[in-house]
Amino acid sequence: MAGFHIKQIVLLLLLVCCAHAHTHIRNLIIDGKTLERGQCIRPYESHFNYPVKGVDNEQIVCRTTSMSASSTDMCDVKAGSTMTIEFHEEEDSGSRAIEGKHYGPCIAYLSKMTSDGQPSGWFKIFEQGYDSSSKKWCIDTLNANDGKLDIEIPGDIEDGDYLLRGEIIALHLAEKKGGAEFYNNCVQLTISGGSGTATPELVQIPGVYAEDDPGIYFNLYDGYKSYSIPGPKVYKAGSVAAVNPKAPGNGDTESSSSAGGEDDNGGEDDNGGEDDNGGEDDKEPTTSSSSRKGNGSPPDDDANPSPTDDDDSKSSSPAASTKPTSSPKPPCTRPRRRRRNVDARRRIAEL
Repeated sequence: MAGFHIKQIVLLLLLVCCAHAHTHIRNLIIDGKTLERGQCIRPYESHFNYPVKGVDNEQIVCRTTSMSASSTDMCDVKAGSTMTIEFHEEEDSGSRAIEGKHYGPCIAYLSKMTSDGQPSGWFKIFEQGYDSSSKKWCIDTLNANDGKLDIEIPGDIEDGDYLLRGEIIALHLAEKKGGAEFYNNCVQLTISGGSGTATPELVQIPGVYAEDDPGIYFNLYDGYKSYSIPGPKVYKAGSVAAVNPKAPGNGDTESSSSAGGEDDNGGEDDNGGEDDNGGEDDKEPTTSSSSRKGNGSPPDDDANPSPTDDDDSKSSSPAASTKPTSSPKPPCTRPRRRRRNVDARRRIAEL
């Protein structure tokens, strides 16, 4: 009976803790000016600081049912500048960012807005997860900085109206699939002054995450030493397009091989060398491109040669000439045929 009461007390304490452990993007700081709560932020729901659960939940986009741009102000931001989004548990700015044990990453995406205010496709512009050297999470940094998170706007994107999606993924319940909590809001921005040369890889939300992603399905209580932030790579001005590992046709982009380097299995690939026929390998452009794109296709035999094939492919032409070839055979066979012809003529002559 006493054990039952203890369980009730523990459950009550957990409920009290979690009731004050939520968060939301309360306000922005642009050009040094702190804006009012909710200004240029898509409308909050009644439970404004409650998390979204489930990677396929439609509210994982902006945590709101109001996806119309007309009900929200647009804030002007210069491409290449740094703005600040400010997370807080409660409506007042004096509250902490989030409960200190709700460890997880902070992430920000951008998307061009369509004419009806919808996102057209997202690309990641910021991420901060777990620092194994300091053993600190982004949440620790966020709480130490009064909820403020600085976000740099790429300087090479097109001018236009954008949605900036700020997100915290809390992992305190993520040891079970579906347990991760998403705290995200969307900010409406009019960005100008960019060069317009950016070509970032776009992802869809929902769609960018899966419940079994290592950064979504993660056990905080199992002696972890590292953490892999989910989603695509961060796009920086002037960088090559980041590839989303969850986009259709794309595989793991954790590590990619380039021509003449190491393949995914840790061995040398044979791109850029000679093929098994002694000529130049004509598969270099295709293999190199697939590697960069991370299309997830299993490597073919040429990309992961057997030890015999690999030795053949690395042989230079002088070494190959020492192997037995068919060139000596004609001199050996043709005299035999001529000798048989001579013997036949002699037998005819004797008759």
